[in-house]
Amino acid sequence: MSYRQVKYYQEIGDYEAALRIARGDWAENPSLKWPKSTIAWLIVRMLKVYAHAYSKEQFFKLLKELEGLGVPQDDKKFWGAVLWPLRDMVRDSLEMQWFSPQLGDRLFAVLRTLPIEKPSEAYSALAREFIRLGSLWPRLADFLEWWGFESFTEFDYRRYPMKGRQVSLAEVVMEAYLTATKRAGRVPSQAFFSGGA
Repeated sequence: MSYRQVKYYQEIGDYEAALRIARGDWAENPSLKWPKSTIAWLIVRMLKVYAHAYSKEQFFKLLKELEGLGVPQDDKKFWGAVLWPLRDMVRDSLEMQWFSPQLGDRLFAVLRTLPIEKPSEAYSALAREFIRLGSLWPRLADFLEWWGFESFTEFDYRRYPMKGRQVSLAEVVMEAYLTATKRAGRVPSQAFFSGGA
């Protein structure tokens, strides 16, 4: 049975082989539920593997395939899991000094289509990484407006030591937003002053 083969390859960490088998089973019998669900979760695992600037084309190819699977929008656990590899792609490209505004734009375009739970730990982690881009990405203010100033978790208001001072993620987001709008020659949105839309 293919299900056992897929499980075996997952257990040994060969996600590509598991994905190939699950795709084949789904192509042969689209009415089967398990291959589609398995493909979706295997793609998330593969996204984690390819969340590096040097493999970004494979990363975006997997995201495109994921889009075509029609995973229910109310599956919060699944869509929350998709955010972590997106965060990792931003982190890796920044740390490897391979980040480009085009990469930021592509990631932002994908994010805008996802049914993301707000607020959540993954959503806050995503904002934390995008903020690190600072002046490298001209659309940071647009991203933060989309992210939403009402999307903080209670933990985002807790202060932690950062660069010699006690600061919360909420404060960092607000500072980054003001800096980004000033850099772009824009006036901050009304949502910023009211704390959300």
